Amino acid sequence: MNKKIVYIIIVAVGCGYWASAGFGYESNAKRDPFVPLMGQEKGNRPSSLEEITSIEDVIVEGIAIEPSGKNIAILNGQMVKEKDKIGFLQIKKISKNTVELSIDGKVHTLSLQEEKGIKVGE
Repeated sequence: MNKKIVYIIIVAVGCGYWASAGFGYESNAKRDPFVPLMGQEKGNRPSSLEEITSIEDVIVEGIAIEPSGKNIAILNGQMVKEKDKIGFLQIKKISKNTVELSIDGKVHTLSLQEEKGIKVGE
Protein backbone atom coordinates (compact mmCIF):
# COMPACT_ATOMS: atom_id res chain seq x y z
CA MET A 1 0.00 0.00 0.00
CA ASN A 2 2.81 2.43 0.89
CA LYS A 3 4.55 1.72 -2.42
CA LYS A 4 1.43 2.79 -4.32
CA ILE A 5 1.26 6.07 -2.41
CA VAL A 6 4.94 6.79 -3.03
CA TYR A 7 4.50 5.96 -6.73
CA ILE A 8 1.47 8.28 -7.00
CA ILE A 9 3.40 11.12 -5.32
CA ILE A 10 6.36 10.67 -7.68
CA VAL A 11 4.09 10.67 -10.72
CA ALA A 12 2.20 13.76 -9.48
CA VAL A 13 5.42 15.70 -8.83
CA GLY A 14 6.80 14.63 -12.22
CA CYS A 15 3.61 15.77 -13.98
CA GLY A 16 3.72 19.09 -12.17
CA TYR A 17 7.31 19.68 -13.29
CA TRP A 18 6.47 18.64 -16.86
CA ALA A 19 3.46 20.97 -17.01
CA SER A 20 5.38 23.92 -15.57
CA ALA A 21 8.18 23.54 -18.11
CA GLY A 22 5.92 25.23 -20.67
CA PHE A 23 5.67 24.53 -24.34
CA GLY A 24 5.91 26.84 -27.28
CA TYR A 25 5.95 26.64 -31.02
CA GLU A 26 9.17 27.63 -32.72
CA SER A 27 8.09 28.67 -36.19
CA ASN A 28 11.50 28.61 -37.90
CA ALA A 29 10.00 30.98 -40.51
CA LYS A 30 6.98 28.71 -41.05
CA ARG A 31 3.28 29.33 -40.43
CA ASP A 32 1.98 28.37 -36.99
CA PRO A 33 -0.39 25.43 -37.64
CA PHE A 34 -2.45 26.32 -34.58
CA VAL A 35 -3.50 29.72 -35.94
CA PRO A 36 -6.54 29.44 -38.25
CA LEU A 37 -6.10 30.50 -41.87
CA MET A 38 -9.63 31.92 -42.04
CA GLY A 39 -10.67 34.90 -39.98
CA GLN A 40 -7.28 36.56 -39.63
CA GLU A 41 -8.43 39.64 -41.57
CA LYS A 42 -10.61 40.85 -38.70
CA GLY A 43 -8.07 43.40 -37.57
CA ASN A 44 -9.59 45.57 -34.85
CA ARG A 45 -13.12 44.15 -35.16
CA PRO A 46 -14.94 43.37 -31.94
CA SER A 47 -14.59 39.74 -30.89
CA SER A 48 -18.28 39.35 -30.01
CA LEU A 49 -21.62 40.80 -31.05
CA GLU A 50 -22.03 42.39 -27.60
CA GLU A 51 -19.16 44.78 -28.41
CA ILE A 52 -20.53 45.98 -31.78
CA THR A 53 -21.27 49.71 -32.01
CA SER A 54 -20.99 50.25 -35.78
CA ILE A 55 -22.48 48.56 -38.88
CA GLU A 56 -18.95 48.30 -40.35
CA ASP A 57 -18.15 45.72 -37.68
CA VAL A 58 -20.94 43.31 -38.75
CA ILE A 59 -20.36 40.55 -41.33
CA VAL A 60 -23.18 38.30 -42.55
CA GLU A 61 -21.52 34.90 -42.94
CA GLY A 62 -24.59 32.77 -43.60
CA ILE A 63 -28.37 32.51 -43.55
CA ALA A 64 -30.53 29.44 -42.98
CA ILE A 65 -34.22 29.50 -43.83
CA GLU A 66 -36.50 26.82 -42.38
CA PRO A 67 -39.92 26.05 -43.88
CA SER A 68 -41.43 26.58 -40.43
CA GLY A 69 -40.32 30.23 -40.52
CA LYS A 70 -37.53 29.99 -37.93
CA ASN A 71 -34.78 31.81 -39.81
CA ILE A 72 -31.25 32.12 -38.46
CA ALA A 73 -28.22 34.08 -39.57
CA ILE A 74 -24.55 33.83 -38.73
CA LEU A 75 -23.11 37.22 -37.91
CA ASN A 76 -19.42 37.44 -37.04
CA GLY A 77 -19.38 33.71 -36.32
CA GLN A 78 -22.37 33.80 -33.96
CA MET A 79 -25.82 32.38 -34.71
CA VAL A 80 -28.73 34.79 -34.25
CA LYS A 81 -32.47 34.65 -34.88
CA GLU A 82 -35.12 37.27 -35.49
CA LYS A 83 -35.91 39.49 -32.50
CA ASP A 84 -32.58 38.69 -30.77
CA LYS A 85 -31.08 41.63 -28.89
CA ILE A 86 -27.34 41.50 -28.21
CA GLY A 87 -25.76 44.63 -26.78
CA PHE A 88 -26.64 47.56 -29.08
CA LEU A 89 -27.56 45.13 -31.88
CA GLN A 90 -31.14 43.96 -32.51
CA ILE A 91 -32.11 41.53 -35.28
CA LYS A 92 -35.28 42.76 -37.00
CA LYS A 93 -35.79 40.39 -39.94
CA ILE A 94 -33.90 37.58 -41.68
CA SER A 95 -34.77 36.84 -45.31
CA LYS A 96 -33.24 34.63 -48.01
CA ASN A 97 -30.32 36.95 -48.81
CA THR A 98 -30.47 39.78 -46.27
CA VAL A 99 -30.49 40.53 -42.57
CA GLU A 100 -32.27 43.63 -41.31
CA LEU A 101 -30.88 44.81 -37.99
CA SER A 102 -30.65 47.91 -35.90
CA ILE A 103 -27.68 49.24 -34.01
CA ASP A 104 -28.57 51.66 -31.26
CA GLY A 105 -31.92 52.37 -32.95
CA LYS A 106 -30.64 52.92 -36.52
CA VAL A 107 -31.92 50.28 -39.01
CA HIS A 108 -29.53 48.67 -41.54
CA THR A 109 -29.93 45.92 -44.15
CA LEU A 110 -26.93 43.68 -44.87
CA SER A 111 -26.64 41.17 -47.73
CA LEU A 112 -24.73 37.93 -47.99
CA GLN A 113 -21.34 38.27 -49.64
CA GLU A 114 -20.74 36.71 -53.06
CA GLU A 115 -18.12 34.00 -53.12
CA LYS A 116 -16.28 32.91 -56.28
CA GLY A 117 -19.08 34.07 -58.58
CA ILE A 118 -21.71 32.01 -56.78
CA LYS A 119 -24.20 33.80 -54.60
CA VAL A 120 -24.26 32.21 -51.18
CA GLY A 121 -27.74 31.36 -49.94
CA GLU A 122 -29.35 30.61 -53.31
